[in-house]
Amino acid sequence: MFWIFIFLLFNSVVTEDSMEKFKSCNNEACILIQCYFPVSEFLTATQNEIKLFEDFIELNHVFVSYHLCNDLSADNIDEVGACIYGVLFKLYQFDTNLTIHQRMHVHQAQIQEESIAIVIDMISAILYRVQSIDDTNQLEDFIQKSNKEEDVVVINAQSLTPKVHLDISRIILNYGQWFTFVYSTNINNRKTICSYDIYPMGNDLTLLICGMEDNIQTILEQQIAMKNTRSATIKRFSDLTYINVFQRTLPTLFYIYDNSTFTLIINKNIIIIPVNILNFKTIDIENHMFLHGPYPFYLYWSPKKNIFQRLGDHPSDELINILLNEEQENDLKNMYGMFDDEVRYISENCCSEIEINPNVHFLKTSNDYYTYREKYPKSAILFTVKWDSTSKLARKTFHSLSSRLNNYLPMIDIDCFDWTDICNNENIYQWPTLSLTDLTTNKIYQGSTNENEMALNLFRFSVSQPYEITNDSNKILAESLLIDQQVIVLARIQYEEKSLYDTYKKLVDMFLNNEHIFFMFQYSTESSCLIIKQKYGDIKSLFEPKTTIYPLNEDLDDLQTLIINALQISLIPFNPIDFIKSTSSFFIAASHTQLVQLDNLPAEIPLVWIDTNSPWILTINQYGHITYPAIIYINYSTGYVYVNSTLTDITTWVKAVQMELMTPSYELSSDEKPLQKEIDFNKQIVDEELLNEYSLIHQESEKINEHGIGFDMNGLPIGIIS
Repeated sequence: MFWIFIFLLFNSVVTEDSMEKFKSCNNEACILIQCYFPVSEFLTATQNEIKLFEDFIELNHVFVSYHLCNDLSADNIDEVGACIYGVLFKLYQFDTNLTIHQRMHVHQAQIQEESIAIVIDMISAILYRVQSIDDTNQLEDFIQKSNKEEDVVVINAQSLTPKVHLDISRIILNYGQWFTFVYSTNINNRKTICSYDIYPMGNDLTLLICGMEDNIQTILEQQIAMKNTRSATIKRFSDLTYINVFQRTLPTLFYIYDNSTFTLIINKNIIIIPVNILNFKTIDIENHMFLHGPYPFYLYWSPKKNIFQRLGDHPSDELINILLNEEQENDLKNMYGMFDDEVRYISENCCSEIEINPNVHFLKTSNDYYTYREKYPKSAILFTVKWDSTSKLARKTFHSLSSRLNNYLPMIDIDCFDWTDICNNENIYQWPTLSLTDLTTNKIYQGSTNENEMALNLFRFSVSQPYEITNDSNKILAESLLIDQQVIVLARIQYEEKSLYDTYKKLVDMFLNNEHIFFMFQYSTESSCLIIKQKYGDIKSLFEPKTTIYPLNEDLDDLQTLIINALQISLIPFNPIDFIKSTSSFFIAASHTQLVQLDNLPAEIPLVWIDTNSPWILTINQYGHITYPAIIYINYSTGYVYVNSTLTDITTWVKAVQMELMTPSYELSSDEKPLQKEIDFNKQIVDEELLNEYSLIHQESEKINEHGIGFDMNGLPIGIIS
């Protein structure tokens, strides 16, 4: 009895509160809905469901109270009888004279989900005039009149189960301000069975979108994105991630601006919504650093990762496509580096749980670390911390690779949050750090958390070259770990010609320090040959992977020429690091807007533009902190990097750095300097065969230009001013 008293007291408070809000509203636009339920379970479930929409509903002057049928007056036996079999509504509204009028409606509902859906439908009917039309002619007339102003969504009422009805009613209440919804039993007068039809605004009845209930939210978001009013409702921070009370399901690009004059980029693959930051409350801006100026800039929202990423004022198509591809992938991977947590992710909630591989070693005591180091002189040790999102990505990749690499290399996982002393003793102050150790060296992995890239580096470290292929499964495993290797060379040596191994070993030693190539060998009953696999082919192969087979002999000079040709960077570079390392040139690193505003660039100095909003800029960022826009000169013969962020007296500065009269801003470490002879990019164009391929070069150059770096029709770097 005590709990019944508390329950009734709670409901009386809610009722009184809703009634008081209605009376204080004192406007003919205000409506009070009193809902009467046969059982308390229906009441509680409906109240909890509507609570999600409560603020939105009351903002539109609709107030809801909840009661049991027992609360109705016993004098009105008809009301009590009707309420037992469904939901009874009493609607109160002011007229123009502010006199309150009452209406009553009854809807049958024997199931809890149906009773909730009926209440939501009643609210939607009041807010949006949602109707139910079963007559075919009336429905067509209604659509023709309504879709002149809004998209019309016709819900198939033929097969609405209580659960589906509840889901649809939520959708209508949430998106009703952008669409005209109508229930009908005449939706499927054709072969295709649809849960709903959408008739786009201004089109005839034959142009419709047919869909099922599992994708209606996505389709409606796409339709809203095409409306001119799409930005009018974004007035607070939560509107960036929610449409009313439903979280956005599609990746969205917001253009944050503070000036009425702007031009949006064009990209058909993503929703782009302009947002005036002046409409936001000051506290919303202050509480979110990535909304701070300067403006304008683009802000990317990822529903999969529940994060924002600030992209700058003119993001490249390639960067947007990479983000969209990440959205579609099941595995999370970071393509841009191990130490990019602040750059790439504003939210920490980027990773699912790590699937621990039993082949990876963990520490139980601090002594275990030194025991493992002694037991496994050559090993891969990953140092991470729990709270860092890039550490989570690194651990996910590390454990995923262990099943393929554990026979080659012991792998140890250490959390520096738990083992602080060990990390301090090893001078680990950045996370994640992947240390590749053996008896004489301790090399730090400089790549990203991408699985193929990490697999390549760990495998190269774990084995000696040339690596022997002993059977087919061994070969398949090795090639799976070398997917990102630019050139793979396999020497197939006939058993009767084992002496060829000595020649091949000399060839391998000549290129042993070149990270772009990996050497393997295999004894065979077949004729001896040299198989060269190139990840990027040439113009003739349309830059697709290319495999070439050559005779294997003892002519070392001939073999060396084959390897040099295979290593030669293609005319159209696909890897920004390959291009930058092979081209001693001047780069202008700036956003598109900054580039347009620069009017003092000397015409006589050829500059290659690298867009700061593209992934290419991350290749430059590895050389240290740089303020953009900037002119950068990298001399790989000396390892010196010169940076000019003031952009004053550029001609004098260029002459000074070319003559090495200035102190370099940075100096590359020895392992960053090129390990092969520098390629003269300009000299390649003299090749007569390439001159006949200008049209293809031009097409490929346009593709590369989308990546944020410019080339002319000959495949040469574009001079910004010519």
